[in-house]
Formats: sequence, C-alpha cells, structure tokens
Amino acid sequence: MTTWFGPIRLLGIAAILLACACMRGAPLPTMPSPLDGGSLLIPAYALRRGSDSARVTMVEFGDFECPYCGAAEPTVKRVLATYPNDVALVFLNFPLSFHLYALHAAEAFLAAGLQGQAWEMHDQMYAHQAALTDADLDSYAQIIGLDLVQFDADRASSAIADEVAQDKNLGISLGVNATPTFYVGGSWIVGNQPFSAFQQAIDPALAQP
Repeated sequence: MTTWFGPIRLLGIAAILLACACMRGAPLPTMPSPLDGGSLLIPAYALRRGSDSARVTMVEFGDFECPYCGAAEPTVKRVLATYPNDVALVFLNFPLSFHLYALHAAEAFLAAGLQGQAWEMHDQMYAHQAALTDADLDSYAQIIGLDLVQFDADRASSAIADEVAQDKNLGISLGVNATPTFYVGGSWIVGNQPFSAFQQAIDPALAQP
C-alpha cells in the first residue's frame, strides 16, 4: 500500500486542479517555484486595477477563454471589494494554445489599455466568454467607447504581441501551468478557489509591519 501512496496522492492533486483550472498540457501540475524575497517582478507595462498605494498586489495569470478564470471572477471582485485600499490586481496574460480565441482576447485587453479602458474590455470579455471572435472584440470596443480603428491597429501590433509573449514566458519561467494562477501575499493560489483561500494569503501579509 505504501508503495502506491505517492503516485495516488499526486494523481489526486492533479484531479483537484483539473476540476478548477485549465491545464497547459502536463499530465501532472508543476507548482510554481518559490520566489526569492516573496515578491514577483511585475513588468512595467502591466495593467493594474485598484489603489496604487495598495499594500498587497494580487497577480493573476489568466486566459480570457478559460471557463475557470471566468468562474473565479466573482471571487476576484469580492477580494477587491473587501480590501479596497489594501489589495490591487495585476492581470498577466497566459493564453493557452488550445483556446482558439484566447490570444486575440489577450491582445484586445492590452490594446484597450492604451486607450485607458483595459478593465472595461476585461469585464466585457469575461462576461461573454463564448463570444471572442474578432467581430465580437470590435463590438465590445464600440460598447466601451474605444476608437475602433486605433484599437484594431494596436491589437495587431508587434508591441502588443511582444507583451503577451513576455507575460506568458514569465509565467512559464515561474512554473505556472494552469489558469487561473494567482500570486498574492507571497503565496500561490491555483485554480478557481474560494474566497477563504485568498483571505488566508492576504491577511497575514497585511499583518506584517
């Protein structure tokens, strides 16, 4: 019995993660590696939601087509509403190759950010995850009041493509293998987890001097 405990336990963990996250492709999840000093170097171009003076930054590696990312959105918003001055969100794109529209959605998020409407586009795409074609993205851009010509030019640009690639490469370098994956308060949270999981990471971080 003891001979099989390790593999069975790992398969159990994998089953739990598969039930609450989209996996990049490995049969067993590779958990993100520890970070020196408990911090993650956030790219300068990364978009931030919440107070600039927030003491805790919650970093999400997400995919706009991933159903588990969509399911986690109410919890993410609850975290931001519960800690309005203490927690901010940074969204880093981690489009999975088997999601047909995820890459273009990631580019749309960053392109909307160039017009100051990243989070409005973010919310539109998560509210309509089954409709992320180019025509759908243009429709959301019009709804939130973007200059459509500029939006289409920006999301087709090499600069935006490079930023999406940098986000994903950063995640891969840290061991991210599923969406959503969050880094908050020095802890990793993988998948669509309950609000309590975020509280357990945030409250000790806020209690520190």
